[in-house]
Amino acid sequence: MNLFPSTLIISSSKDQVDQKINQICNFLKNKLNPNNPDIFIINQQTGWTIELTRSIKNFLSKKPFNHSNKIVIIYDSHQLNSESQNALLKTLEDPGENNYFIITTSKPSKLLPTIISRCQTIKLKNDFPQCPNGECLIFTHNLKKDLSLSESLSKDKTQVLPLLEKQLKIYHTLLKTNPSVENSKTIQKILKSIQMIEANVDPRSALDFLFLS
Repeated sequence: MNLFPSTLIISSSKDQVDQKINQICNFLKNKLNPNNPDIFIINQQTGWTIELTRSIKNFLSKKPFNHSNKIVIIYDSHQLNSESQNALLKTLEDPGENNYFIITTSKPSKLLPTIISRCQTIKLKNDFPQCPNGECLIFTHNLKKDLSLSESLSKDKTQVLPLLEKQLKIYHTLLKTNPSVENSKTIQKILKSIQMIEANVDPRSALDFLFLS
């Protein structure tokens, strides 16, 4: 594996992201666990505050405790606001000897281009479940693309409910063969969209909810 000091992982699959991060940490011989003093993690639990991003410099300035390197992992980096992203730029470009960044996102369009340009980008393939005959909906997490698809599918509003019911069956089958958190969440969103239509919510609004929630 050729590893740059800063790596950006693009994927909407938490399972794939976790697998790739573990692979990188294993390659660096740095064990991934919450009690490892040589790994600094920013995620939903810690929040994505600018104070945390600024404290990264202090973390990287100290020598490792138990390993030959130190790693900063930022999950869902698109949650960082522009000020926080700008605060990271210089450190991302030059984290220091034996220091590494791993940042993840499912929404690269929300990252500053300067953040992306400073990282080795890994876009994970097979990000979406394998659908029988390619019949399942694909959620790109791109606002413009998803809204466009929602608009297209809702042109004939009488067909939206049958479409969702078909998707529900497909994803139930996928959940059996690929029991992932993403598939489970998708099923819950489809069920909610069906309930919205059955409650006389406009089918287009139900599809928008499905794609954007």
